[in-house]
Amino acid sequence: MTRRLLLAALAALAMALATHAQDVRVVNGDKYIAHAVRQGETLFGLSRHYAVPLNALLEANPGAAEGLSIGQVILVPVKEQSKKELKTAPRLDDGALVHKVARKETIYGVARKYGITQEDLRRMNPDLQYGIHPGMELRIQVATSTAAPPAAVQPAAQDSARFHLVQPGETLFSLGKNYGLTPDRIKEANGGLPDGLKAGTYLRIPGEQSLTTAVPAVRDTTPAPPPGVHRRIAFLLPFTSTGRDTSASGEGEGQPRSVTDAALEFRAGVGMALDTLEARGLNADVHVFDTGMKPDQWAALFRSDAVRGMDLYIGPFHRAAVESLVRITGDAPVICPVPQSNKVILGNPTVSKAVGSRTDRLKQMARYLAFHHGRDNIMLLKPEIYAERDLQGLMIREMQQALQGTNGRLRDSLLVVSCGRRDVAAAIGKLDPHRPNILIVPSEDVEFITTVLSKFSGLVPKHKITVFGMDSWPSMTTLEVAALVKLNVHVPANANLDYASPRVNDFISAYRAAFHNEPGEYAFLGYDVTLFYVQALMQFGKRFPEHYGEVAAQPIYLEMRMEKLGPENGWSNAAAVVLEYLPEGLVKAK
Repeated sequence: MTRRLLLAALAALAMALATHAQDVRVVNGDKYIAHAVRQGETLFGLSRHYAVPLNALLEANPGAAEGLSIGQVILVPVKEQSKKELKTAPRLDDGALVHKVARKETIYGVARKYGITQEDLRRMNPDLQYGIHPGMELRIQVATSTAAPPAAVQPAAQDSARFHLVQPGETLFSLGKNYGLTPDRIKEANGGLPDGLKAGTYLRIPGEQSLTTAVPAVRDTTPAPPPGVHRRIAFLLPFTSTGRDTSASGEGEGQPRSVTDAALEFRAGVGMALDTLEARGLNADVHVFDTGMKPDQWAALFRSDAVRGMDLYIGPFHRAAVESLVRITGDAPVICPVPQSNKVILGNPTVSKAVGSRTDRLKQMARYLAFHHGRDNIMLLKPEIYAERDLQGLMIREMQQALQGTNGRLRDSLLVVSCGRRDVAAAIGKLDPHRPNILIVPSEDVEFITTVLSKFSGLVPKHKITVFGMDSWPSMTTLEVAALVKLNVHVPANANLDYASPRVNDFISAYRAAFHNEPGEYAFLGYDVTLFYVQALMQFGKRFPEHYGEVAAQPIYLEMRMEKLGPENGWSNAAAVVLEYLPEGLVKAK
């Protein structure tokens, strides 16, 4: 199989990902910088680079007590950073620290600062024979430093350990059972875990086999299809865009980061899926094209012969680019791999949308509500917000349709309660003290959502209340997590990661080993989209949309349920899930 262009680009991907903005995460209300360890780096070096005390790093990363491994993710507590020291902190370069000499600094002072000898400093920096001066950059090799314990200055190495992100509710017993280890073995590999098991931190899971430098295959139990003819596959991704793209979604769902970041991460997932498929007999030429995000960029590409004659097109990200592409692709399937409105498939019967629309998500939530809460006191709160009239109307229609025929329901239609942005008294007056109260809040107005959470959380446990919100709520950082948990808030989503799944953990471990970074949403999306649609091509050829229900692929992030929206239109993934806020986090509702 010819994949020269793709594999050459993947070789540089780890470097590209490493240069992007810091990955900041929130664990139990505290912010952490997630740092993927590279060859030669040390815990002491990371401590100096991020201006964080060594003991704070060890507390946040119990697995680091035994030394660092390449690909390991270290959580750096932002609250422990010294703003004063951060201004002059050394940068990292191939495992070494690079110190910029300040005014009045001496060779003796710099050596003492890092716990190394003047001889070691001179050996690493031959230019010091001509003297030291402000602005000069000095390489510091901390492996011989006496300013930290031996384990903290030991360079990161390639080893057989894997790393597990601790989820709320997990125990040493459950982890040991999952990985085939005793709880004591896990404790031993993580410095004894003196502070116990903490959700959000990474544990070192000792192993036997050594990691390879190639992209590891991800475990997949999908049966191999019968051998087929040679195929040509094109991936069209926006690598040259530098700004955020809000037009990628017709529903205001925008990309979480720059489009280039998303494209690079997506392509990493693509490469891993192709390795999985190649092991099952994929016989194809794979071509990767840069469409950019501007019409003049993709128009020039589509005029060339290079992009024509493919059996499958995955991409582009932009709706207008997809609509332009279908004019030259004939009967070949075109896959829109990122969130888009259904407009992208209207009048385009060869186009399939891999990620469902808001309508799909709300329809799934309505079905869930009718099935689990059809006999409860269901109210839909409708604030007088002009911009949200369409969203409110859509949710009302979906709920009324889902509730039709629900046995034991006291009223046939949905109870819609008008509210103000800061006034939900009318809804409070309709709470039932004897039955569960289900509040549907089809709103993205932060002021109104905050009012709902504040007013109704104060009525628990006197009233049993569950709130159903929108898919955008998890990204609203100003919402009080305590109130979301107290009201057992449910939200719809297109996908969900089950961190208890061995296949999900295999993917995460393989991604870290290959790219020295943590996989994000677009890495999982790239893997699942490639796995599902290329598998479909392998089984059924270009007519695979007629056999969507028979595709033998097992995505790890997306659920796939393809539906055709009329004879003149394309296909959309109608699958969705409902997530709920529990004390242990946002998880798939039972």
